[in-house]
Amino acid sequence: MEGKISDERFMKMSEIYEAEQKQLTARVAELNQIISTAKESTANADSFLKLVRRYTDIRELTPEIIRTFVEKVYVHQTEKVNGVKTRRIRIVFNYIGECELPME
Repeated sequence: MEGKISDERFMKMSEIYEAEQKQLTARVAELNQIISTAKESTANADSFLKLVRRYTDIRELTPEIIRTFVEKVYVHQTEKVNGVKTRRIRIVFNYIGECELPME
């Protein structure tokens, strides 16, 4: 019986191989999703940069420019912080989503 493995050993190795194949198939699907998300983010950034290049010398905000760059604006209720009235505003930009703007 040289060079042959037992049926038990073959079944055990086959089970291990099948489990590894399932794990690798799931990992491939996960990595493909990550790649797809990264490609979409890159495409969105590229689209946004095209818009920015188109409007490099903005002297006045017009409704057209705002519609081009801004997807949504959220205006929150006025709050009093340290005796000063403040209102939080969140802006969601086209292609890049919401980002933190520096405070004055």
